[in-house]
Amino acid sequence: MVEKGIQWNEAFITGIEVMDYHHEGMLEKIKELFDVLDKGQEIASIKALAVIFGSFLASHFTLEEMLQQKFAYPDFSSHSNQHRWLSDYFSDLIPLIDSKSTSPDFVTVTRNFIMDWYHAYVSHINSQDKQLAEFLKTKL
Repeated sequence: MVEKGIQWNEAFITGIEVMDYHHEGMLEKIKELFDVLDKGQEIASIKALAVIFGSFLASHFTLEEMLQQKFAYPDFSSHSNQHRWLSDYFSDLIPLIDSKSTSPDFVTVTRNFIMDWYHAYVSHINSQDKQLAEFLKTKL
């Protein structure tokens, strides 16, 4: 059962095509994580997908930060700090998987962690990324 609340919708659109493309792709990758959890995939498969997602997340944040630096975004420091926090938060998933992989509540705990991270990420899109997008629209 893929998490019902995780789907791309127009409320997430920033109006900056490359950012929107990345955001939509990240939501799809989160859905893939839920899918492998729900199908009872091997721990190695779940971890591999989490690592791939973490790499995609890092490349997305790098792209946004390059745009911010290129156009001298005045809130760069705060925005990049939020990126680091979200990255650090997500990076806690691998140790969680390792520590809970034999636990009977592994799927529930892991799903809850991912869902909590997802909510933080969506909040970031709807606040910081939309503010960045409004700034970038005046520069692009």
